[in-house]
Amino acid sequence: MKNLVSLFMIFLAACSTPDKPKTIRVAGEGKVRIMPDQVILTIDISFVKPRMADAIKATQETVDSVTTILEQFRKKNSDIKTSSISANKNYEYINNRTMFTGYQAEQSIDFLLSDIQRFTELTGKLMETKINSISQIQFGHSKTDSLFREADLLAYDDALKSATKLCERAKIKLGKLYFITNTEPSGNYDQENVYRATGNGINTYNKGFGGSGFKVSPEVLEFKRTIVSEYEISN
Repeated sequence: MKNLVSLFMIFLAACSTPDKPKTIRVAGEGKVRIMPDQVILTIDISFVKPRMADAIKATQETVDSVTTILEQFRKKNSDIKTSSISANKNYEYINNRTMFTGYQAEQSIDFLLSDIQRFTELTGKLMETKINSISQIQFGHSKTDSLFREADLLAYDDALKSATKLCERAKIKLGKLYFITNTEPSGNYDQENVYRATGNGINTYNKGFGGSGFKVSPEVLEFKRTIVSEYEISN
């Protein structure tokens, strides 16, 4: 008897469940293209000396001189990020032999330059120091969040336009919005999607550049989002 009552309750629940409305699901894409207004530089400092203490000292002195320059260009303390110094034995392949050449100490600095117009001025000052290279140059934009939100809205408009055209062609009525989602987690942007690297760094081994700065032409940045929308439809 108890099992019979349970089956009867399940039957009533199944009968009372409303049918899912007829829907149409479409995807829309939104793009915002804009020139970058900031750049991240990765500056590398490295020295090889017979004594580890001398290698560390030379590296630290150069890091200090570079930091002094960057202080003139930063807007916030967080614009300058310095890695920990590392020191190890250095080996080179010479005359078909691997030879110990001394101790290498190295350190890197990531710097966010918010005023991209001062890029050439900054690199000119950095060339006057004993850095090894600017190993990476990445261009980005200070209004990343708002640009992605604008792309979201454009993607929604694109999805609605597609749904409207499809319904007109199929001669059916487009109803209210039933479901919507963004294919990327909101606010979770990978740096590679926000900043675009130039692909080439700046080596300073021969110091033949003197104190002249580098001019790099950044490419247009593209902020892209995809929205999936589902609408009710009726005949």
